[in-house]
Amino acid sequence: MVRELKTADMKIVLQKIQYFCSFQERCIRDTEEKLKDWAVQKKLIPAIISELKKEDYIDEERFAKVYAGGKFRVNKWGRKKIEFELKMRHIPDDLIRRGMEEIDEDEYQKVLMDLIRKKQKEIKQDNNPIIREKIIAFVYDKGYEIEKIVNALNELNI
Repeated sequence: MVRELKTADMKIVLQKIQYFCSFQERCIRDTEEKLKDWAVQKKLIPAIISELKKEDYIDEERFAKVYAGGKFRVNKWGRKKIEFELKMRHIPDDLIRRGMEEIDEDEYQKVLMDLIRKKQKEIKQDNNPIIREKIIAFVYDKGYEIEKIVNALNELNI
């Protein structure tokens, strides 16, 4: 049985979770999971989350923007994968849309083309008939839309 948190213990938990939220952008779900990992009582979590939101340690819109922009620029993820991951974190659709606005369309297209070219070089040329399928599978798994992939392949004559 988990004992009741004393006021002093609650202050320590709040300080720890504030630190957790301050060194990297966090969403509510990730923060709730961390509190559960620390065995914080379920009934206390909403109050802690509310305090974090009030003090601007957590902002779901800010999280969506940072997450979408970062996963695209650093990991070269496509919109589908980013959207899926944000949905898994219970980010509302309107905030996901705002997060996706962080991805410039021209840069998105350039990254897709670069990924295709890079993958094409990695594939042995003696397997010519399956090059296109391997490239499609690779960039589709990265979260790019099938229409954009096919258009890019056609543009590159692959």
